[in-house]
Amino acid sequence: MLTSDLLVTKSYRGKIEPAYAALDPEHMEISDSLIDIFQRHVGKTYGELIEEIEGIEEINYRLIRGLAQILERRCVIRLDSPIEPTDARRTVFEECKGAVSDIKERKVVIDRAARKLSVNPAELEKALWADQEENLMIKEFQAVTSENLLRQYNLSLTQTLLFKATGMEFQIEDNYQQVFRKIKQLGLMYSIELNKIYLDGPVSLFKLTERYGTALAKLLPIIMKCSRWSLKSSILKKTMQGKRIYDFALDDTRRIFSVETVSDSGTFDSAIEKDFSTFGFNGWSVRREPAVLQAGQYAFIPDFSLEKNGSRIYVEIIGFWTPEYLKNKILKINQLKEKENMILLVDKNLACSGSEFKTENLIFYNRKIPYLEILKVLRKYEEKQLTTEVEKLKYIEIPLEEGVVNLCETAEKYSVSMDALKAVNKQNNRDGYLLVGDQLVNNQTLKAVQNELVGVKKHSEALEILRKYGIKSQQIFDVLGYKVKWNGLDPENAEILKLEG
Repeated sequence: MLTSDLLVTKSYRGKIEPAYAALDPEHMEISDSLIDIFQRHVGKTYGELIEEIEGIEEINYRLIRGLAQILERRCVIRLDSPIEPTDARRTVFEECKGAVSDIKERKVVIDRAARKLSVNPAELEKALWADQEENLMIKEFQAVTSENLLRQYNLSLTQTLLFKATGMEFQIEDNYQQVFRKIKQLGLMYSIELNKIYLDGPVSLFKLTERYGTALAKLLPIIMKCSRWSLKSSILKKTMQGKRIYDFALDDTRRIFSVETVSDSGTFDSAIEKDFSTFGFNGWSVRREPAVLQAGQYAFIPDFSLEKNGSRIYVEIIGFWTPEYLKNKILKINQLKEKENMILLVDKNLACSGSEFKTENLIFYNRKIPYLEILKVLRKYEEKQLTTEVEKLKYIEIPLEEGVVNLCETAEKYSVSMDALKAVNKQNNRDGYLLVGDQLVNNQTLKAVQNELVGVKKHSEALEILRKYGIKSQQIFDVLGYKVKWNGLDPENAEILKLEG
């Protein structure tokens, strides 16, 4: 799919279709040139890539921009910085108290902040704005042939055109199960008459929705995978005389598309879902469309799951939709066995009170993710899980035979969380062992480490001693009465000092 500004169409006698790119030498040459640009910019910044693309846009602006959008999805573009840019900016701001008066003072502030962050000034300068789009680094690029790129471009043009569809009808001769599974997955409303499947489009609804327009476009590649297929659609287009409906038709005889390498994993059904996927929930990992659940005679696919320490909580986001859709959604959710482990996020502008959903974890939202309210619900699950695991550990004798016990490995072995292990350890007050980070260290090992640290000054040599005994956390220095003294930016110059008393 492309952004709407890159859609090029041609219309005649009440019909419309995208201006497809012919698979000819002229278009192949443009496609090859663009692929070459992307390959040459692996290891360079995104800003450098865009600058070179802009240099050739005058050849055919929309075609080149469209091809570039597709190729960008084949890139791995990441932050390239030894420290988080937000941490870098915050530290510099704190060191300068919000302002500096000249270049000399700025250098002093940068040097101070760099020492505080244990990096050199040059690395800090680079990190300050490393998260800006133009400074992101192109790490990888998955190559594609020029012909396949043009075929994907033609498919994307068709998908973008369907954003303005008032409806679509199609016929297929095989692949029924996959097509109908996709229809259900996308939440499309359909009817069947005389072997034709009719789908309502986004502009036929009383409110134009981003979700429905995207859904029609996502279904298209699945239809195209059938051996025989044809479709017709009515497209709403603005003209000088006002809005007008045009007819669009397509079938399997057009051999200018590629559906095998198309991926829409980076797209979302709505802006609110896209926002949700970017959040972190205190250690709960976010998975999109994680499972198929049974809701009576229906299949139900939650929008997300939140998972932590073996627990899974489903999340369903219910936005503005038609009354019929809302009725079906309520019916399905109320038949789910997993209701107790589900959070419903419901648009407060939706025509319902919330009492229709027979679940206690219902949260209303208004345009943005109710982050704190979700955390409150997750804390209830965490507390419940912690109580259950602590109770479980009461009946398990965990042997402590080694000098250093890694709680991560122990938690995995007994299928419990680290928090539960630490809670039990605190309750039982294990004699002879001390909790250091995520490890239990016995007194004999502590004494051995303390003896070996006598006379050691270099921090690096002290770390070698810790590694010898399998101790990972430097908190042990505090436990044994040492502090680390940093002499400049080079870690090799760091020392450990024994505190008096």
